[in-house]
Parts: sequence; structure tokens; C-alpha cells
Amino acid sequence: MKSLFQIYSLITILFTVSIVARPLPIQNFKYKKEISIQTKNSSNQIVKVLLDDEFYKHSYYGDLRVTKNGEIVPYKIQNAEEISKYTEKLKPELLFTKKDDMEVYVLELPKLPEGMSYSKLTVSSDFDYETSITLKLGDNPNSFYETKNVFLYKYGSQTSGEIDLGNTKYRYLRVEVENGSNLKFPSVTRIKGNKNLYFEKIQPIPNPNLEENSVLFTFPNENQSSFQTLKLSFEEKNWERYITVRAKINKKEWDTVFQGTINHKENEGSFAEIPIVSPVNSEFTIEINDGENETLHLKEVITVQPLEEILFFTDSDTESQNYVLYYGNPYQWFANFDPYTYPSSDELREKTPIEAKLDKEIENPDFGYSLIYPPISGYITTILFYLGIFTLLFFIFSILKSKRLVAKEIV
Repeated sequence: MKSLFQIYSLITILFTVSIVARPLPIQNFKYKKEISIQTKNSSNQIVKVLLDDEFYKHSYYGDLRVTKNGEIVPYKIQNAEEISKYTEKLKPELLFTKKDDMEVYVLELPKLPEGMSYSKLTVSSDFDYETSITLKLGDNPNSFYETKNVFLYKYGSQTSGEIDLGNTKYRYLRVEVENGSNLKFPSVTRIKGNKNLYFEKIQPIPNPNLEENSVLFTFPNENQSSFQTLKLSFEEKNWERYITVRAKINKKEWDTVFQGTINHKENEGSFAEIPIVSPVNSEFTIEINDGENETLHLKEVITVQPLEEILFFTDSDTESQNYVLYYGNPYQWFANFDPYTYPSSDELREKTPIEAKLDKEIENPDFGYSLIYPPISGYITTILFYLGIFTLLFFIFSILKSKRLVAKEIV
């Protein structure tokens, strides 16, 4: 009985070690950056911070954490965009109208230049009204793919006056309203889309290593430029090849970050893009499998890193608050915050975020792995696990041995 109690106690200790290894101390992060907030305003402001190249060089992406006076701040991460303020108003063409049980209007919008979309349709009337509108959007008057219901009104000088088109590229609108509304559509607004931001670097082409059915290029990436996309350009215009991209992990092991067939045609431009499964900032190789085809001639390689930004809420008194970005922990799990604790898409549309900047990277003076956190906790847990197995086997062997002695004495 005593032996069984000891075994149970040992198993309890092993499970307890696993459970307590969950808190996140800042001492586990090797690098940090102070966050400088440019302005201070009323409470519940949104702060936007653009991540820089230094972060990508030393971060493991899932280890990004923001603190305020030492406490964790929930954040949202998204691709950074260049916000376009260009808008223009045009007059839609009324193709058809019908007024019997219901009023029906069919509108054609002007052709869209590349990179633009329609955002709002202006609605007016000579009389006061309130009505529910069914709006349908499509590529032509015979096919409508989207439908939305909108309530509009005009009470004297007060009017809703606009229909949100949701940045659509559809050019044909069908408006169905109650009879007697007598609507007019003086203008439609089109806007230029936001542009994603990137930083790119041209990589010098190294001498190729010719193998039996493939060509291998090794890029030292000496400045540790981070990237999540590769752009390849060949002298040949039309081609299809099986390509493998590998990157060095911890300066020792190679890891495959892309493997698959890429098909490129001349009308697709000069470059073929290869997505990478996770950010790379180390030496990498590109292997092009030619099979029995002629060898392709690699002309240019560009590494592309999409710029990203983090957004979080701040209080009004920023002077007494110290915001810090921590990173540099390969064992840290991805952040999982309650979606109500960081800015939502609706809040970002309603409020203009405060611009903040990351200061120069410094090594965390408090860095040092704790006994109860990875990786040390993993080593300890493994040691205790095997120790527990050996102890359990020892107890089982001792029990079997004692039973044999008892059996011999009885005989």
C-alpha cells in the first residue's frame, strides 16, 4: 500500500510540473524595444506601431508580446497599408425605371480604373420620405450576385442620403423601393484602394551547383534580411518547374520552407512569386528541379517582407506608462487574446490610430530562462518522466521480488 502511495505521489508531481509551466515572465525574452507614443489624447485611444526589420531578424513571430508597466497588453497584428485618400464623384447612368406596385431603378456605373472601387451611392428626393430599399449588384443587368437591404429617410433637412456599396467593383445596380419614393441618384463615389506595404531586397545570384536533374543556388543572406515571399525571374519566359526552398534554423539545421510546382507564363509579368511558410532571415537555398528539361537561367531574386503593424488600446496619460515590445523566445506559444480586448475593424474605421514608433533594439538585461518555463522546464519534465518510469519499474520489481520470497517461504 505504501508503495502504491509513493507511485501516485510521483505521478502527481509530474503532472503538476506540466500545469504550472504556463505563466509568461518577461525574463524569457532575449530582446526588447521601447514603444514611443507620439501624442496623448482622451482615453481608449488606439495605438498603431509599425514592425521593423530588426524585429524580424530576432523574432520567432509567435513570441511577440507588448507590455505596459510590466503588464501584458492585448494586441492585434495586421498587414500595413498605405491609406489612400483619393476619391472622386461621378454621375451614374439611369438605364431603366418602372413605377407601379414598386419603384425599380437600374443604374450603370462608369468603368473602373485598375485599383479602384465604388464606395457610396448618393440618394435624394424632392419630398420627405422613409423607405426600405433592396439593392442588388452585379456584372450586368441580367446577373446580380449581391443583395443588401437599406433603410433611407428624409425628414426636412435631415436625411440619410447615402448607400454604402462596400467597396464593390460591380457596375450595375438594381434599386427596389416602395412606390411614391421618387428617388434620384445624383452621384456615385469611387475610391482608390489601399496599398499593402513591403520592403524588398535584391539578392546577388551565386554560382549554381549543377546536380543530376536539378540546379542548386545557395544565398548567404549576410545582412539577415527577413522575407516571407521570394520573387524569381528567369531568362526563359514560359516554364514550369518543381522548386524547393530551404532555410537554416539556428545556424545549423536546414528546414524546408517551400516545396511545390510553380507554373509561369509570359503574360504574368517578369517574376514568379513563391510564398514562404514562415519568416526567414538566414541563409537559404533554392533548388530548381529540371528533370529532363533544359536548365533554366535564373536572372534575378528578390526577397519580400510584408510590413506589419500591431494595434492596441492605450490610456490618456501616456507619460506615466512605459510600453515595451518583447520578443526573442523560440519556445513561446502564439498569443491568444479575447477579441474584445484589442481594436476591432469597426473601431479602426471610426477612429484614427495614434502613430507610435519602435526604439532601437536592445538585449533584455533580465533575460534568463526560468526553471519552470521552456526550454528548461521541458528538460526537467523529461528527466522527471524517465525518473518516474525507472522508479515505477523499481517498485514493481521490488513487489514481485517480495512476493517470490513469500511464496518460497510458504513452500
